[in-house]
Amino acid sequence: MGRDARSATLIAMSRIPALIFISAACCFAETWLVVPFTNQSGRPTLDWIGESIAESIAEALTRQDLLIVDRENRKEGESRLALRANSPWTRGSMLKLAEALDADHLVFGTFEVTPATEVGAMGTLLMRAESINVRDLKRGGKFHESGPLEDLAALQSHLAWQVLKTSRPQTAPSEEEFRLARTSIRLDAVENYVRGLLASTPDAQERFFQQALKLEPRYSQAAFQYGRLLANRGNAPSAVLQLDKVQNWDPHYREANFLLGVARFRLKDFRAAEAAFQRVSKQVPLSEVLNNLGVAQWRFNLPEALENLRRALEGDDKDPTYHFNLGLVLLSRGAFAEAADQFRATIERNPSDQDATKLLGRCLRPQSGIPSREDLAGSERLKLDYEESAYQQLKALISPAKK
Repeated sequence: MGRDARSATLIAMSRIPALIFISAACCFAETWLVVPFTNQSGRPTLDWIGESIAESIAEALTRQDLLIVDRENRKEGESRLALRANSPWTRGSMLKLAEALDADHLVFGTFEVTPATEVGAMGTLLMRAESINVRDLKRGGKFHESGPLEDLAALQSHLAWQVLKTSRPQTAPSEEEFRLARTSIRLDAVENYVRGLLASTPDAQERFFQQALKLEPRYSQAAFQYGRLLANRGNAPSAVLQLDKVQNWDPHYREANFLLGVARFRLKDFRAAEAAFQRVSKQVPLSEVLNNLGVAQWRFNLPEALENLRRALEGDDKDPTYHFNLGLVLLSRGAFAEAADQFRATIERNPSDQDATKLLGRCLRPQSGIPSREDLAGSERLKLDYEESAYQQLKALISPAKK
């Protein structure tokens, strides 16, 4: 993450519930940047392989709880530095990108494909990778892997294991464990998935992700990306079908469950929504997760709804959504004075909030009786954005990974 992003992370840390504090004197945990590998085959149609290799290595490092610059932030950094995709980058350019994103380690490399000499073969793939400590420019290791192009998924997975083993020799799984934990994906499905990541429009992304899943229905990463796309489009039924496929080993598993909870809530399947948010909250107790968990629990009158909404507010008392939802639940329980305080706080943060103004007036007329949950249902406010990078940064500071 860049300096602006790192400042945002410090601000975001204030949103994490108070039970997780650490000394401000601590430095940031180390962050890794994996950039697309350079195509040296002279065949532009194979450029997508470089992105696929980078995705595989980043996923392997993420599974070991290392902090990775995500693809969205990486692309933003590339844009700021005017680095063109699918063009060879100098080592200096890659180091500048790493510095701009405040990455401590850089992984980069090249690949080439030698044309096949046998009928039916697709050619031979050779990948070379290298890691560098950006702070002192110390090389971390050089790696290579080669084999039939049709075995891309297995080849890049093994290359990723080599990088991981050198980066975390004490905690990395054995090669056998690493291999068994991964699903073998056919080459054309991988290609469609990566082309979906690279596509410039949602419609094109949808076509590629659909094709990847048609070829490999169990493709967890493709299911997440397609499910997120559908969720962002408001297609809750279809989003549920895809997000349900995301496996618990997938680095996007928690975000998938957050989005799944939102989709289930919109389908009025509140118990299933509660279960999805509960899975996330046990690992990442961010305010947006606790807020959504609380409103889902309120919908079928679980007593812990109030506690979770208080925890969400405790993590970020500047957000009017958390004040509003807490006020809503308090009002439904007849706590008129407390509810009024929360609606006043909502209006202070958003003076144009007519719903909060209306409900504040209702609190000031307790003689009218306690409104039922059915009367108030539909007024609650979900959080739709999920951002766990600040939490993972803080978690890594508290419990730094063993090398």
